[in-house]
Amino acid sequence: MRRRTLLLTGAVAAAGAAWGLRGTAVAAVDRGLNRFALDPDAPEPDAADRALHRALFIADLHADSLKWDRDLLTWSDYGHADLPRLDAGNTALQVFAMVTHSPVNLPWRDCLRAEDINHAAWLAAIQGRPVRSTRGRAFHQMELFWDAVHRSRLSDGPELRPVLNASELLALIEARARGEAVIGGMLALEGGHWVGQYDPSPGVVSAEIRSLYDRGLRVFAPVHRFDNPLAGSSEGCRKYGLTPAGRTALEVAEAHGMVIDLAHASEAAIRDAAGMLKKPFIVSHTGVRAVCEGICRPDRNLSDDALRAVLDSGGVVGVGYWGHAVGEGVANIARVMEYIMEMADKRGLAAGAHVALGSDFDGSVATQIAADELDVLTATLRRAGFDDGTIAGIMGRNVCRLFATGLPGGSASMARAVGRALDTGFV
Repeated sequence: MRRRTLLLTGAVAAAGAAWGLRGTAVAAVDRGLNRFALDPDAPEPDAADRALHRALFIADLHADSLKWDRDLLTWSDYGHADLPRLDAGNTALQVFAMVTHSPVNLPWRDCLRAEDINHAAWLAAIQGRPVRSTRGRAFHQMELFWDAVHRSRLSDGPELRPVLNASELLALIEARARGEAVIGGMLALEGGHWVGQYDPSPGVVSAEIRSLYDRGLRVFAPVHRFDNPLAGSSEGCRKYGLTPAGRTALEVAEAHGMVIDLAHASEAAIRDAAGMLKKPFIVSHTGVRAVCEGICRPDRNLSDDALRAVLDSGGVVGVGYWGHAVGEGVANIARVMEYIMEMADKRGLAAGAHVALGSDFDGSVATQIAADELDVLTATLRRAGFDDGTIAGIMGRNVCRLFATGLPGGSASMARAVGRALDTGFV
């Protein structure tokens, strides 16, 4: 009996040590991939910058924080974003995306394939998450989000409040205007890789989209970094357009009140989607090729043709904070935004109405702005000559307008109500 007890005690100790090593490994990967390096030439916010920043309703279209083994409710000393840091930076609405399959860039290839080394799978393995199923990884991350929602209601920090429809968006804006410590959260899927993979029939695809909707998904990106059963990717090898299953998925998602996100989509897929979608769509996190310099990756960013498609739909483009999207230096974020505004103006559109924030926090990138020091971006835009109204649109109003029409219960009248609430409580 004593020997058995000793063996059991040793096994438990070994398991505990292994689990501790696992946690150390996850943290090391997280620290290495989600670096933060503030541009040394970034402006220091002054009192006027900070005052304007605190008066804004700020919405960010893309963060991959659910991918990592960190508690959303705890301020972490590594990685990019969590509720306390978002609160410190005055973010009011955060879209949390779910990454389920992400091939590693192999230096001897000029495109990404599904069968390449899968960063998301091995990360899931060392975190004790579903390994073999992209669907399993997506639903696991949704569970993490809902767990954080429930726990936040009992915490001392800000409440994470889900936004599932246009009425809840309006309620969030009104709560923030009253000074309540609440941050809105929305779920996004970055690549529906399993949808239509084995059975692309409309009934099966529709049922899968409905299951995602029922669990809270409200932003749907059909593709990520490789060609999949729904669409070609801008970094994929074939870069085809929407497949029949992809058309079904987008049609059903839009009909249910999901906002369509064409980040990472191929030129052909964006063209196909623009021709069939009935509502404005977004590109949640990107740069643009025309002002992509230095370390930028052109294939990852929007061409002028793709940008025009987003603008003509009435959609918005979320500009990222990392070097591969905009180049080195926070001033380049403003340059990309200016280019989008110039393109909109040439098409007879309101110049500042189609630009938004798409940080890509925790997206295995090195961002140039921190979640808790987002007033650096407000200062950057003011130094670049953006007026307060344009800044307010970029920082959140444009996203609110689009969500007020695209989410369940959305309409032109709801968009007007959201606009009035923003006018009452914010710049």
